[in-house]
Amino acid sequence: MGRLEMKRYFLGFTALVLLAGAANAADMPTKAMPVKAPPVVTYDWTGFYLGGFYSTSITGTKAHTDPPFAAGAAPGVADRTVGGIGFGGTVGYNWQFAPTWLVGVEGEFGTLGIDRTMPDWFDAPLVGTKADWYGTVRGRFGYVTGPSLLYVTGGAAFVNITDTFGGGGFATSLPAVANTTTKTGWVVGGGIETKLSRNWSATAEYLFIDAGSTTFASDPFSIPGIPTTFDHSYHVLKTGLNYKLDGNWEGLPFFGAPLLPSNHQWGGFYAGVNVGGGISMVRANEGPTPNGETGINGTGFAGGGQVGYNYMLGKMWLGTWFVGLEGDIGYLGIRGRVSEWNDTISSFQADTHWYATARGRIGTTSGPALLYFTGGAAWVNLTDGFAATTLAGDASTRTAGGWTFGGGTEVALDQHWSARFESLYIDVGHEIHNDLPSLVRSADFKDRFMVVRAGLNYQFGNW
Repeated sequence: MGRLEMKRYFLGFTALVLLAGAANAADMPTKAMPVKAPPVVTYDWTGFYLGGFYSTSITGTKAHTDPPFAAGAAPGVADRTVGGIGFGGTVGYNWQFAPTWLVGVEGEFGTLGIDRTMPDWFDAPLVGTKADWYGTVRGRFGYVTGPSLLYVTGGAAFVNITDTFGGGGFATSLPAVANTTTKTGWVVGGGIETKLSRNWSATAEYLFIDAGSTTFASDPFSIPGIPTTFDHSYHVLKTGLNYKLDGNWEGLPFFGAPLLPSNHQWGGFYAGVNVGGGISMVRANEGPTPNGETGINGTGFAGGGQVGYNYMLGKMWLGTWFVGLEGDIGYLGIRGRVSEWNDTISSFQADTHWYATARGRIGTTSGPALLYFTGGAAWVNLTDGFAATTLAGDASTRTAGGWTFGGGTEVALDQHWSARFESLYIDVGHEIHNDLPSLVRSADFKDRFMVVRAGLNYQFGNW
């Protein structure tokens, strides 16, 4: 993901934090309502806290040689699209002021679980990347809406990376070389944190990490003096629990504890809008024999609207549960292009235009918040295949159907308005494309995407 695109997403999420405050104020009643007011409860966010989390990570690592190209050099890019599962811990301090705003500092350490080494498409050199662990030191700034916090965050990042390069079947190749280093870079993101009780809170957070570059001294043919550069970036989606250290121990939430007070009724119909970003996880595997691959790393703006219905099931094991149905449709502007490394007559393309989902939701509520999983059917209008270069490209546009799964957190702002933060993994199948059939240059495009988005909903059941 480019730095300009990340700035757009960061500004978009910052705008959501500010709009949440505006929505909260704008929907205040102008006359007394004939309903019993909930008890007044104050929530103090100031103080130290500890936490733990699990995460899903995606890397956008790219390997390339830079011009000018000497004889035997290999222009182009080798993408590695890799996902992983990780976990870690956090420690931080919050200061609440004004009293609806908050600043803080947070440090974390976690694993990424990213590891993939494969031959490059239609070539022999091995290209691989591995990321074992990472750490960040970040500031936080957010809007406090009672038991919930909407925030943006940014700071320094450290990632332990192993890049693998070279080897394969070329007679002039040297054995594959692995280079391990801890890189320093930057991180930016945002999320929602909501109180489950006096001291416990749940978090849903997205981080983008730019860990800079590493360099090998040769190109894919081991030609010295033509360096190969690996650029490293990571998307990290985190879900976790924090515990505020106030000197008084409190047991785990949901085990018989009463719901937190809230004037927001979650049952019934709702509608809303969302804004965020899309991440390409497309892989093109070599055919007819799947010996090599290239990733097609792309990103783009996502935005649209959703409608849905919630049905509250009542108190059950581990809290009060709900089920629901939701449909959404929106723009998805991912742009993915790869000019193949050492084979520039082939160029890969994976673009998206719009997407839609029809999903079920299930989760639990703390009173002023929903924590949920969601899944169902998905459709993506996309253009993928070999882009037209010196060979006959066959990129085509179609609407592909498949499935989606994800989760998120939705928090009440007042009687009607709520804010949410969620992620969706989308798999819409695969399709085989041919660059030049006479040379059997084919690839199996596996079309997978991740959408990370924030949104505002309006509940109609509480006029």
